[in-house]
Amino acid sequence: MKKIQLLIMRCVIPCFLCCGQIIAQEKLHYWNDSEAYLQNQASFIYEEAYKVLAAYPPGTILHSERRLALASLDALMHDTRLDNGPAFMAYMNKIYNDIAINLRNNKPTGREIRIFRLYDHGFILQTPSVTIAIDMIRGGRADNPFVNESLMQSIVEQCDILFITHTHGDHADPVVARMFGEQHKQVIVPEDFWKNPDIPLHVVRGNEIVRETIVLQGKNISLPVQVYPGKQGNILNNVYIITLPEGQTIMHTGDQDFVEDLAAKTGIGKIDILFVQCWMLPMEQFVAGVNPALIITGHENEMLHTIDHRESYWLTFRRISDVKAPYIIMAWGESYVSRFIP
Repeated sequence: MKKIQLLIMRCVIPCFLCCGQIIAQEKLHYWNDSEAYLQNQASFIYEEAYKVLAAYPPGTILHSERRLALASLDALMHDTRLDNGPAFMAYMNKIYNDIAINLRNNKPTGREIRIFRLYDHGFILQTPSVTIAIDMIRGGRADNPFVNESLMQSIVEQCDILFITHTHGDHADPVVARMFGEQHKQVIVPEDFWKNPDIPLHVVRGNEIVRETIVLQGKNISLPVQVYPGKQGNILNNVYIITLPEGQTIMHTGDQDFVEDLAAKTGIGKIDILFVQCWMLPMEQFVAGVNPALIITGHENEMLHTIDHRESYWLTFRRISDVKAPYIIMAWGESYVSRFIP
């Protein structure tokens, strides 16, 4: 088995990063080498899918080419033979490297907000004045994360604050939280979080909506934040409503699953962008209660779930078809610029 893994690594890994692009493997025959075949096929599909996504970037108008590219990614990430393989790991580190570069070199201007889609239900929101991470994790197992620590460190260095909705490992990563703490950046969490004294945490939680102004250390910037006391089952789940310095107000649901309760809640105010988990049902009822100007989904293809609960982009298309609001479905590593018009 070790010989097979070594062969796959020799075949696949050198093919991924060349001048910042994934290039195809030159091997032309794979007889008696099915594992290398599957890995190189995955490498080819990742490359081609992202070429299509670049040609048809995220937007409220959905092209059939984009839909097919996202479905191709679904097929790869629901094939358990490819889990944690070299093609997938190289793909993850490439797109996170691209995120780090874009955060540094393509900063928004004016009242723009650049939204980066991360793994699972994670996002980075970058404006000219602040960069906010929500549910940002490395993914994978603690002993074999999808994104290496040095790369994640380079992304954390460009962020000002981390919001974590709840303790589940597909939303909360103590290694990432510790990186923020070491840089004296706040980590916002609900109660009953990690019992770890070396990670400084800022708890925001109440029995009703809590309104708090968070001052970003090192910057003369205040973030008005509302926290709705949500839950996923018996797990405390903060639903964050954040007003950005440039004027937009965003809501991130985490894994909130008491839909009727939250949708009926009054007093949350105007929501410009709603970040909602793709499996929330009935989504149309929730959206009607919140009434956002734009929806961006997350939580597709959580790789540590079984294939029946990894969710998928094609299922999101089906679930969101009756929602009465514009929506955008993004792949990991993609970004979308929203321009705020008050």
